[in-house]
Amino acid sequence: METDETYKQRMIARLNKCYAEINALDVKAENAVADVKLKYVEELDVLHTKKREASKKIKELENASGETREKVKLTVDEIWDDLGIGLAEVNYKFR
Repeated sequence: METDETYKQRMIARLNKCYAEINALDVKAENAVADVKLKYVEELDVLHTKKREASKKIKELENASGETREKVKLTVDEIWDDLGIGLAEVNYKFR
């Protein structure tokens, strides 16, 4: 069974990986043609919002305990699913 600290560290590592992927997409957006750039910006705004949500929830894990911690973990897992899908969709659309 995974400890709370291990879970938190795994989520932080995933968040850092997402930061790198989103930053790479930001660079692509900067270099894109104007009409494509607008689409990138809209998609990236959503990803940045989800990234901030994930970061906030990971910080909540530090102060949560018991049943509350388990609820926060479920929320973090849902956010990761959404973020992963969002990243995959943006990468697919703009490759």
